[in-house]
Amino acid sequence: MSLKRDEIFKVKNLKLGFFLKSLTLCEIAFLSLIILSETIIYYFKFNNIYSEATNIIGSIVLVVLWWIPLSSPLSDRFRNVYFSLIWISICICWIIIKEDLITSILPLFTYVFTQITRLIFKWIYKKEFIPLLVYRQAFHRYSKIENRKSTQKDFICSMLIFIIGNILSIAFFIDNKY
Repeated sequence: MSLKRDEIFKVKNLKLGFFLKSLTLCEIAFLSLIILSETIIYYFKFNNIYSEATNIIGSIVLVVLWWIPLSSPLSDRFRNVYFSLIWISICICWIIIKEDLITSILPLFTYVFTQITRLIFKWIYKKEFIPLLVYRQAFHRYSKIENRKSTQKDFICSMLIFIIGNILSIAFFIDNKY
């Protein structure tokens, strides 16, 4: 018995806008790269090997875990339960790896912030938020899951997530310094 393509990639919708769908090859590669980077950092830290490369890899991982969800459509992937669970696991591993409290909890905070904002948007507008790339001008995209094109409301919400997320991140850093 062979499965049709639609049956393999079928999306099962759950409550609160989450859904079950197998991860794509790009998503698996992206998450695997982050996990590999965290493993390298942990290995160097565990064996007391100091390397400038470790600091660079750590900075890149922090930017990917914290900045990218605030400024790109990556947060749309958080609706997938499988992607979301792996992302939370990566954030928890990051908390274990990093010694600085603020830079360790910032990625998990960003995840929670984007989820809360998404739920507020859904509650207000009775439709799911389509995250957009933050850029000088409005980029619109089509969501196959929502079966609609993004609107000005989606752009405004993306900008609010970006601005408020960065303000809260700066507040975290300032609070940690003093």
